[in-house]
Amino acid sequence: MIDRYVIEYNSNLIKKIINSEKINSFDSEYNAAPTKSLPIVSIKSPNKVDFVHWGATSDYAKKKPLADKLISLDLSTFSKSNMHYNLLISQRCIILCNGFYLWKKTSKNQKTPYYFNYMKDKIMLCVGIKEKYEDFEGNTFNYFSFISKKSSNEWKEFSDTIPFVLDFNNINLWFDKNKRFDEILDLIYQPEISSFNYYTVSPFIKDLSYNDKKLISPKNTSNQHGNYSLFD
Repeated sequence: MIDRYVIEYNSNLIKKIINSEKINSFDSEYNAAPTKSLPIVSIKSPNKVDFVHWGATSDYAKKKPLADKLISLDLSTFSKSNMHYNLLISQRCIILCNGFYLWKKTSKNQKTPYYFNYMKDKIMLCVGIKEKYEDFEGNTFNYFSFISKKSSNEWKEFSDTIPFVLDFNNINLWFDKNKRFDEILDLIYQPEISSFNYYTVSPFIKDLSYNDKKLISPKNTSNQHGNYSLFD
């Protein structure tokens, strides 16, 4: 499962996505993680960028089973559950993403972080749902989740699941409120590993306090402990 990604601000590409010249600039995020408020475009407001919590707020992230459930949803849930079916019909969104981080297990006790930089369109249009969570006490927050599925064999050494993406020429179709469930599914696909340039990076992506472009710089590293200077 992806739990870190990158979104670099690019006004020209974002204008193309939302089909509008009016956009609010935002800081690039090189360590996008669950609980952070991050840029998405939703079917309810397809001509602007919204900032929504990924998965949960920091308070609700302490409830780990809930937080993990809200980070990513398997595609199969949308055909098995009426609630999720309706979410895909009425609450689907695009998650702006340049690439993501994945960990490769190199030994029994060691993992090496890799950055997967999407090469096709500079910005990868991951798909998801935007929803509101309300607990029994009436507390609410908006969140988004990736739509994902079990990964193909080419991804297995990095992740069990990979998110679905959308092509730029299908943005309007994705936000067409008259689309049927099967037509929506026909628009999305899992990217092949050949669509990415990938390489090892600093394990300090684990620290949410770091948000610097140097995080996506290639690094020779062999484990997750960070026993070297971060940016040397």
